This record gives sequence, C-alpha cells and structure tokens, in this order.
Amino acid sequence: MEDNTKTWGIRGISADVRQAVITQSQKQGMKAGEWLTVAILEKIRQDRNSGKALVATNGKPAVSAEDASAVLALLERLQGMGIEPPDRMKKQATTLVRKCMTSVKQGNI
Repeated sequence: MEDNTKTWGIRGISADVRQAVITQSQKQGMKAGEWLTVAILEKIRQDRNSGKALVATNGKPAVSAEDASAVLALLERLQGMGIEPPDRMKKQATTLVRKCMTSVKQGNI
C-alpha cells in the first residue's frame, strides 16, 4: 500500500534536535513522525496532569508589564485627544493586560 500522506516541517528546529528525533525514533522502531506524535501527546498529557498551560515558552514571560503599560498609555492618549479607540483595540489591550496579570500570578514577571 502506498503512503499518500503529505510530509511537513517545522522551521527553526536545529539539526541536532532533528538528529535526536531520528535517533530516538530508530531506537524504538518508529518513524520520526510517529515518535514526534507520541512525544508531543505525552508532553500534553503531563502538562494537563500537572495543571500547566499548554504553552511552550523560552523562559521569558509571554507579556511584559512594560508592554501592557505602553498599550494602556496609548489608549489613554487617544482618548485624551478625543479619539475613541476601536473596540478591537480595546479588546486586545484587555487581553494583553490579562496575560500580564497571569504571568505575574505565575511568578514569571
């Protein structure tokens, strides 16, 4: 039977990580894609069981307090000039502030 599935790639994966995936998948007698699927699903399961959000981070907070402050200052300046910010911009600012608050609660900031 022919395998008609399309292949895909992820940009930014270093050669040493790709080689580690190939090595580990071969050790377990699996194709690299199968091994990655199992590894990703296991990571998701572990994160869910430990109550962590399903987010990959690089150790930095997703949102900084400075970013949130700058957005709020921009909205205040617009309103001070008599310009009503669009609803979408207000919603995005609210989301940004909430993300910042979550980062603070989690001790990331």
